[in-house]
Amino acid sequence: MTNGKTPPGEDPPRHLVAQAERQLAACGAELDAVIESIKAGDLGPARDLASAMAALRKALEAVFSERAKLEKITEPSGPRDGELDLAAASAEVRRRMACLRTAQSARGVSGGAE
Repeated sequence: MTNGKTPPGEDPPRHLVAQAERQLAACGAELDAVIESIKAGDLGPARDLASAMAALRKALEAVFSERAKLEKITEPSGPRDGELDLAAASAEVRRRMACLRTAQSARGVSGGAE
């Protein structure tokens, strides 16, 4: 089972998008054939119209789903699991050092409450 991330050195699974698009084209062609035969007066394929439309809908959903997965894999989206955000860590260190300096200088002020 994979976690949806492309392992380093491997291409993203673009072939899945292409396969889903081919399936969509095939379902579209099948629906076109059913519609043309109905227009020609052959009402036999009319009962296949609903199943052809359902297959087309499923194929379209598969294309959208695979494209979304591919975009999610290929787009850079900040630090990934296990990676450090060094800029954020550096900012946090500077913030904490400033707090320590402020606390140190407040204790060293003469004339304070004793």
